[in-house]
Order: sequence, then C-alpha cells, then structure tokens
Amino acid sequence: MLPQRISSYLGAILVLALLPLAADGYFVVTTPTKGEQWVNGQTYALQWTKGLLDGVLQFDLELTRMNSDGILFVARNVPSASGALNIALDNVPIGDQYFFLLINSTHGGLYANSQSFSIVNATASNNSSSQHLASKPTVTVSGGANPTAQFATTFPATSGVLAWRPTPTALLSACLMAFALLAGAAAVL
Repeated sequence: MLPQRISSYLGAILVLALLPLAADGYFVVTTPTKGEQWVNGQTYALQWTKGLLDGVLQFDLELTRMNSDGILFVARNVPSASGALNIALDNVPIGDQYFFLLINSTHGGLYANSQSFSIVNATASNNSSSQHLASKPTVTVSGGANPTAQFATTFPATSGVLAWRPTPTALLSACLMAFALLAGAAAVL
C-alpha cells in the first residue's frame, strides 16, 4: 500500500511542478476591447500580454473585417516584447467587426487576435479621446483593403535566438520535477 501512496504523492508533485511552466504559453490582445469604437483621424494603442518563454520574438500585424473581404497590412516584424503599438487611423473605411490579427505571415500561424471593434468617422457624439502611448512607436493605417499593398511599416528583424532566463518559479519547478523523478525511481527500485 505504501508504494501506491508514494506514487500518488509523486504525481501531485509533478503536476504542481509543471503548472507554472504552462503559464508561459499565452498571447492575449487586451485592447481594443469588444464593442470599442475607434475614430478615423485619431491614434489608439493596440496592447497585448504574452508569455515570456513562448518563443514568439516578433509578429506581423493585420487588420481585417469579418463581414467584408480584404486585409489591411499594418506592420511587419513587430517586437512582441514591447506589449503595445500605436495605430493611427487615416481614412480607414468605417464599419464594425474589425479585428487585429497577430500572425506569422511567413507560415500563416495565428498567435492572437483582438476582440471585435468598430471604426467610425468623427462626429460630435463620438468624440472619444485617443488613447495612444507616447513611449511606443506609431503606425499609420490608410485607406481600405488592398491585396497588392505592402505592410505600412516594417520593423527591423530580431535575432531568432531566445535566451532562457530562468525565473525563481521555473527553478523551483525544475527542482520539484527532479525530486519527483528521483523519488519515483527510488520507489520502483
């Protein structure tokens, strides 16, 4: 009976050791939020959070609508660690169901997408103030979808090398995992 109890403890230790590592694999667009209205002629911050060890150093940014064809190519090689990018709207067609796509356009992998938002023309009733971040770069998006257009901005490519800088949580997880493996081997022998 003792070996079964030990194995259940070891299983629990292993799950607890791996749990913090699972939190490194997320990529979430935090703004724009669902139903938000962006006004032509103003600048807004596109913001995201992501895992530290997910291997995504940069991404390509596209703007699209669900109810019409076409993609606006916004920026290529956006550094993912920056967490935000200012988007200046210049005569973008008004409408709802716009989405930002954060992708790798080389192989078509989608990292994240924003929630649905609207682009409207400036009027007295929707004079929302722009929410740009002064410390972040600004990309201007102009006109409608054009399949032959290039990206509005191309950032310099980053190195493909991702250095692992262990956090205290990752080190603790590695130690617990090593202990669980050693204890499991001792229980079997």
